Amino acid sequence: MKKILFLCAVMITTFSFSQKDEKEFNSAVVKVNKYIEGLLVTPYSDEKVPLVIFVMDAGAINRDGNDRMSKNDTFKKLTYELAKQGIATYRYDKRLFKIDGLGIKENEISLDHYIQDVVSILDYFNKNGNYKKIVVAGHGQGSLVGMVAAKDKANGFISIAGNAESVDQVIIEQIAKQAPGLDKSAFIAFKQLKEQGRATGYDPALESIFAYHLQPFMRSWIKYNPTDEIVKLKMPILIIFGGKDIQVDIGQGEKLKEVVPEAQSIFVKNMNHILKEIKGDRLENHKSYNEPFRKIIPEVITGIANFVNQ
Repeated sequence: MKKILFLCAVMITTFSFSQKDEKEFNSAVVKVNKYIEGLLVTPYSDEKVPLVIFVMDAGAINRDGNDRMSKNDTFKKLTYELAKQGIATYRYDKRLFKIDGLGIKENEISLDHYIQDVVSILDYFNKNGNYKKIVVAGHGQGSLVGMVAAKDKANGFISIAGNAESVDQVIIEQIAKQAPGLDKSAFIAFKQLKEQGRATGYDPALESIFAYHLQPFMRSWIKYNPTDEIVKLKMPILIIFGGKDIQVDIGQGEKLKEVVPEAQSIFVKNMNHILKEIKGDRLENHKSYNEPFRKIIPEVITGIANFVNQ
């Protein structure tokens, strides 16, 4: 493994190459600020190329699309596939991974911090990069984060398995289907969170949603409605959703498309939340989250490449 150091603007970046990949792309660790560090994957080209910035889903999802309990490498694989199509990508670890070193408590992080991080990334690459265009692509929760940050900063936006409704509405609907009766308790708790800043007296079964240390982040999240935000974007939009997604209902993708009818959309019947093909049942779907050997559905790679390169 070779390592070549070079000075980019006011920071030091490390390029690392492998014999297998050096003919197709190179990779660089880019630290935008103390909160943001990620990997820039760039195809070899004598001309300017487009850049896609990936924003990850809710929770402790790292730059590759993995959390502490699963390894699917979805976004690691996707960046390499897009490099083959002449597209550069930047994917990064959320500031959640930095809190211990920075002395930040989890309950001090809000969705607005995540939005500001994407704004910082856009400002960095708009200033220091040399790209044909910059497109923000948000996955799950990252769809909302990305669309808010992309306004007036990016040249295009991609929603991948993103919700159209505010998170409180989504959660209440999910609870109504899975545990009828608890949705009333959730509704009251969200109402308290909006009006009083704190939810109390909710059913103990909802602790994973309304635990005291989680409430500040949830309060910052519920104030955003994706359908209100996406209509503010004056740029090309691509909406991607799948029929085997057990985390985001296909109706959410359809609702996003309804409010921005001019947007392009890709619906893949057998695609799950992490862009893998599922032909069987929910067990296969769940297992796929820990099966990095699975390939990304080709329609997604082609669809993103065509949208970005158009």
